[in-house]
Amino acid sequence: MRMAHGQTAPTTVQSSLTRLTPGRAAPRVPHIARPRQSEDGARPAGPPPAASATFLGEIPLWPGMTGSAQGTPARRPGSIRRTTSVMMERPQGLTGPLHLVSTGRDLLTTTAGEAVVVGEARLRVVLDYMAAPGGVLEIESEPPVPALADLVGASTRSGFRAAARRALTAPAGDLGGGDAATPATDRSLLGQLLDDVPVAVLVSGAALGRNGIFREGAAVNAGAGSGGNPMIDVCAGWQQGGLLARLSAERRANPGTPGNPGTPVRAVSVPAGDLALGDDPLGWHPLPPMPPNAMRRLRRIDVVPVSPGPAGGGPTDGEATRGAATDGAAVGAVSAVEVEALFRDSFLEAPGREVLVHEYGVEAEVDSAGLISRARARAGALPGRECPQALGSADRLVGLPAAELRRTVGRAFVGTSTCTHLNDTFRTLGDLPDLITFLGGTADR
Repeated sequence: MRMAHGQTAPTTVQSSLTRLTPGRAAPRVPHIARPRQSEDGARPAGPPPAASATFLGEIPLWPGMTGSAQGTPARRPGSIRRTTSVMMERPQGLTGPLHLVSTGRDLLTTTAGEAVVVGEARLRVVLDYMAAPGGVLEIESEPPVPALADLVGASTRSGFRAAARRALTAPAGDLGGGDAATPATDRSLLGQLLDDVPVAVLVSGAALGRNGIFREGAAVNAGAGSGGNPMIDVCAGWQQGGLLARLSAERRANPGTPGNPGTPVRAVSVPAGDLALGDDPLGWHPLPPMPPNAMRRLRRIDVVPVSPGPAGGGPTDGEATRGAATDGAAVGAVSAVEVEALFRDSFLEAPGREVLVHEYGVEAEVDSAGLISRARARAGALPGRECPQALGSADRLVGLPAAELRRTVGRAFVGTSTCTHLNDTFRTLGDLPDLITFLGGTADR
């Protein structure tokens, strides 16, 4: 079915994703397209490093940054790992429609070390990035959610997350073509993929900026209230007078014209660390290769019990059916869990050279009452000298209920003491109750 103006009617994906049946052991399949580190020995073009900058080989790092993460931690018995990815590409050219292809998987590692898939989701969104307001042209998902069709024509820049939540919280009988048994974790995974759409769209502009292509924007370096750059004072990296704000003002003062691109964004190209998996190809869900000028957003969350009860305990009541299929996969009551998360945005600068745009790591602990008892953030590589000033905001998580993080962080973590991408990483921890359920935890769903 075709829609007006050549748009394609939204559909739901039934077979395009290579499915691993939830509750069944995962086959050992090759992990493809591992991010690779490649050094060409040349100092990248860009602003001169600050005198206090450290270096990763020839690559300058702003103070407070540690460089890209290397490798992927081994999955631990009795743990659960959520991985998600968002591929941002423009197959019809840099000024053509933006395609977001997102996948996610929850993988339980039993106390015996067996890998069991307990949740999967996929999302595909096509939008007209260069046009205002950048409306959605196509959307499809797995598990299928017919109500997502209402997002066709909607902007991803305002109100998208709220509209997506409404679609996901439609009566259970409306999910999956009337499948009232759609697992809660699949909806949780799909919710995460939808939640990443607005910022992934924003971040995807870095691929254009590195090629001197920019959407029309407001004039030079005033705040949004003055009709200027709406990013000013949104976060630590974009504070008034900071490096990113100054570079943006320079670019806005000398914009390109159609057929005559402006000056490309001057970016420090820190190579993305190799997330090689060695003997564990299931450490990440399969990742397709990145095409030229594509970007990718990766997330990994590991949840490990601190003091598990007797191995082989059953799942909570809400997961009785799913838990029975895992053949003793749950690990009994969990008094507390440790959490380790990785977030990465990267850009394929050239074949074999994947470079970072953003990378954060977060370590946390959730106590038996479901409260965050410890939290610490690490900055791998970030675009602005001031970006690491946001790391201290992790302290503000302590004492908050994990189940409330999506709402609390979105409402209270604002301004130049925070970072949009670190905040989104904190918000992903709001799904911990879903993940802890599979560990036999007592957190409310």
